[in-house]
Amino acid sequence: MITPRSVEPDPKARELRLRWSDGHRSTIPFQTLRDHCPCARCLSSRDQGRKPLAMVLTTKLDGWKKIGNYALQFSWGDSHADGIFAFDLLRSLCPCDACAALPRPE
Repeated sequence: MITPRSVEPDPKARELRLRWSDGHRSTIPFQTLRDHCPCARCLSSRDQGRKPLAMVLTTKLDGWKKIGNYALQFSWGDSHADGIFAFDLLRSLCPCDACAALPRPE
């Protein structure tokens, strides 16, 4: 399994920078993370065709923590902290050309 070796939020640029165990580097906008939150509430909203909120507080990263050896969990400015982002999901959100060409997990 490919795992992040470093996780560096950049609040000013509003993006998360990850360096992976295979040497790849990803820069994922905070809005992308919120748009793909895997929690039950956000999944249900997306399934119902509702778009995620795009406000300053929804993309203000207050903190993050590692969950076991498989995921990261983020705490947002609007108090949302339910989504657990498995490493493969995070990697799939990398917007670079090489990663965009790979199949995305559902």
